[in-house]
Amino acid sequence: MVDIRQVRYHKNVNGVNLCLKIRNRTSAPNSKVFKISFKNKERKGHWHRLSLILAIIFNILAFVYIRISVTNLLVIIIVFSFLAFFWITHSVQSESIIVIPTVGIQSSIKFVFGREDVFVPWSNIDDIVINEVIKLNCVLYYLTLLVKTSPNQSNQDSYGIKLMPLFKYTKPRLVMLEIIYSEFQTLLMGAQRDGVRSGSGDVE
Repeated sequence: MVDIRQVRYHKNVNGVNLCLKIRNRTSAPNSKVFKISFKNKERKGHWHRLSLILAIIFNILAFVYIRISVTNLLVIIIVFSFLAFFWITHSVQSESIIVIPTVGIQSSIKFVFGREDVFVPWSNIDDIVINEVIKLNCVLYYLTLLVKTSPNQSNQDSYGIKLMPLFKYTKPRLVMLEIIYSEFQTLLMGAQRDGVRSGSGDVE
């Protein structure tokens, strides 16, 4: 059973409309799902089909009006088909993270065909920050998870920190990232308080 708590609409850094849904999962106490998806899915699918049709028409016109060999035509068709297949299959539809305190975080990227999931145990999570990145003449913001890595060989008590950026394909603006950051910090502090009350040594 999933209850939708709030829905927000904002544009990303490229001016594309995004939809943020924050949901409470009743199956796990205090767990939440943050999902960012493109608002105009139907329009995106329409442009995918239109691009494929235009590529086919272009190849037919090239074969009829331009005198090229059959071998060159086959090479062009194969290249266009591969590019169209790669573009469609690697087109991101949405990104989401599931936060379950004391258990872990699962980051998911949904493509047109298939999805990619990454799970981080709660004991490996150090913190979450909003990272500022300067790219060319633009300032971009990324929600970044600080993940503890294995201890160094020289010092078994020393843990390294690995940066794991979230929502790197949908590229939401700072106003949307601040909402997710605030909700996540609430869960993180709640888990720390529960750990102190129960006397657990897993939460520092």
